[in-house]
Amino acid sequence: EKTMQARLAFMALSSAVTLATLHVSADAADFYKGKQVTIYVGLSAGGGYDTNARLVARHIGKHIPGNPTVIVRNMPGGGGIVMTNYINGVAAKDGTNIGAPQRGVPFEPLFTSTSHAKFDPLKLNWIGSTNSDTSLAVVNAGKGIKTWEDLRKREVVVAGTGVGTESVVVPYILRNLMGFKYRVIAGYPGGSQMDLALLRGEVDGRGTYSWTSLKPKYDRLVKSGKIIMLYQQGLKKHPELKDIPLVQDLTDNPETKRILRLQFTAFELGRPLFVAPGVPADRIVILRDAFNATMKDKALLGDAKNQKQEINPLTGEEMTAILKEAYATPKELVAKLRDAGSLKPDLKVMPKKAKK
Repeated sequence: EKTMQARLAFMALSSAVTLATLHVSADAADFYKGKQVTIYVGLSAGGGYDTNARLVARHIGKHIPGNPTVIVRNMPGGGGIVMTNYINGVAAKDGTNIGAPQRGVPFEPLFTSTSHAKFDPLKLNWIGSTNSDTSLAVVNAGKGIKTWEDLRKREVVVAGTGVGTESVVVPYILRNLMGFKYRVIAGYPGGSQMDLALLRGEVDGRGTYSWTSLKPKYDRLVKSGKIIMLYQQGLKKHPELKDIPLVQDLTDNPETKRILRLQFTAFELGRPLFVAPGVPADRIVILRDAFNATMKDKALLGDAKNQKQEINPLTGEEMTAILKEAYATPKELVAKLRDAGSLKPDLKVMPKKAKK
């Protein structure tokens, strides 16, 4: 693990030096004056990714030269695949369009054999992430499931977003590798709809629920006894969840542990932000610098504290290094991970909104 950390640190430093040597011209510094920057969230309004993007949007504009207006728009579909395809292929590549996908989206082409991605994650320009993340498996307390061992005794239906995203793939990986009897209902636009399905009993639980999204709702959902946290997923235990087991610690199989570690590398990206290939390099420098400054902004930190949102940022360079390391994984290990997540979910047809 120390060797991997050293490689990531070197790769991040190399990327940082390359961009740091670029001169930001006066024209680039003036570009954003009078402009509008849009952060496109790849999931529905009200969920954790949406809340996080709006937190950044409220504060980042004052750190971008020219102080542009920053707004948020939701473009749900495939957990962020639809939005990422749009930013990569359709939206103007001038630095005014920022993508905020589900954290597993950059890994979707690597982990999924039938990828819907029309982008190369290694060519996207990563701006930063507000935090690395820990995910939880949760169930409705009224379903009779008390601990993770119960997952091996009966079928458990969980909610998911788009086919190929981690909310769908991770439960099936654990079904194949750990014997958890998961079945996934996919097609929910985002966390708000999955929460509603969970609380209504439409599904038994959620196979992935970011701690950064659940923490603000802890008293209402967990402490109140409505849902039960079964285990956590990530590269390490979250310091606030010491009594919740880490899922890879529930197996003694070394290969299973290694495969799960590869899958959970995605959680390190937390809440990723990117701009498309083709955005001028000096504007990438501006946006990365603005993001880094925003993460130290006292107003943002106070805002985040009030919302119970964690700020534990990664730079764009660090995100790029993590992705390069993941995409250099031996093919045979990636193939085993793909096979483990190959089951197809049932698709839920979401009701259409009535026309006004």
